[in-house]
Amino acid sequence: MLLKSLDHVFWLGRYLERLDDTARLINATSQLLIDSHKDSQVSWPLLIEVLGEDSRQLLSTEAPDQGFTTEQQVMQVLLTSADSALSLRSVSSALKRNARTIRPLLPRDMWEELNTLDLFIQAECETLPSRQQRYRLMTEITRRCQMVVGVLDGTMLRSDAFDAFNLGRHLERADMTTRIMDVMVLQQLQPTDIKRPRFRWLSVLNALGGVESYQYYQAQHGGDADAVDYLLGYADFPRSIRYCLNRVAASAKAMPHSTAILQQVWLLQDLIQTEQLGELSTAQLHQLIDQIQSGLILLHQVILAAGSVELAHNLDQLTA
Repeated sequence: MLLKSLDHVFWLGRYLERLDDTARLINATSQLLIDSHKDSQVSWPLLIEVLGEDSRQLLSTEAPDQGFTTEQQVMQVLLTSADSALSLRSVSSALKRNARTIRPLLPRDMWEELNTLDLFIQAECETLPSRQQRYRLMTEITRRCQMVVGVLDGTMLRSDAFDAFNLGRHLERADMTTRIMDVMVLQQLQPTDIKRPRFRWLSVLNALGGVESYQYYQAQHGGDADAVDYLLGYADFPRSIRYCLNRVAASAKAMPHSTAILQQVWLLQDLIQTEQLGELSTAQLHQLIDQIQSGLILLHQVILAAGSVELAHNLDQLTA
C-alpha cells in the first residue's frame, strides 16, 4: 500500500480518537465541578493549556469580548469555532477530509457512520449549549465515535491500513488520557509536595468510563489501590497508558521499519514500570505526565520518520 495512504489512515485514527477524548476532557471538567466544594473555582483556560496551546492568545483571537464568561469563551474555542484547530468542528472536518482521500480503503458502513458523525457535530456545535446540554452532547459525541470504531472493527480487513488506524488511535488515546489526568492534577492544585486528594480522580474515571472496572481493580488489588496506578499501569483497562502502548507495539510489529517504533515504546513503558506510582506527590505526578507526553510526541515523530524512510526506499526501487 502507498505510504501516503497509510499516513492518511494513521491520522484518521488520531482524529477520531481526538474527537472522542476532547469530549471526555470537557465532561471530566464538568464532573469536577460536581465533585468539588461549592466554593471551588475551575480554571477553564487550563483546558486549552493542556491541549498544547496558549490560552491567552487563543481566547483573545477566537473569543473576543462579547459579554461571555471565561467558561463560554473556552467552550467557543473547543466547540463552535471553525477556525480553532482544537475545536470539535475543526477536528471533525479534518477527520472527514482524511476519510475522503482514502475512501476506497474504508468499508461503506464506516464511511456512512463517519459522514453522519461529521454532520451531527457541525450542526450541534454551531451554537454554545448550556452546561446540562453540553454534558449530554459530549456524551453523545463519545457514543457516536464508538459506533464508528465498532463498525470498523467488524468490517475492515486486517491489513496494513487496519494496523495504521489502530497505531494512530492508541497513540492519540495515550496522549489524551495523560492530558485529562493533567487537568485534574493542575485544577485548583498547583503542583506541590503534598499528597494528592483521591476524590478528584472520580471525575477522570467517569470521563473515561472506568468507574466500574476500577472498582473491580480495587477488589483484586486491595481497597487502597490507587487510581494513578490504574490509569497509568493497569494493562487490562483499554484507556490506561500501558494498554495503549501495548496496542501501539502490537500494531507496529506489522509496519515497515518497526524496530525504531518499538524502541521508543519500550522507553515509554519504562517510565511507568515503577511500583510507586500511587505514592507520587502532585508535583512528581505532573512531572511524570510531562515526560510521558514528551515521549509520545517523539514516538509520533519516529512513526512519521519510519514512513519517510520506507517511502524513500520504495522510490529508490522504482528509479533503479
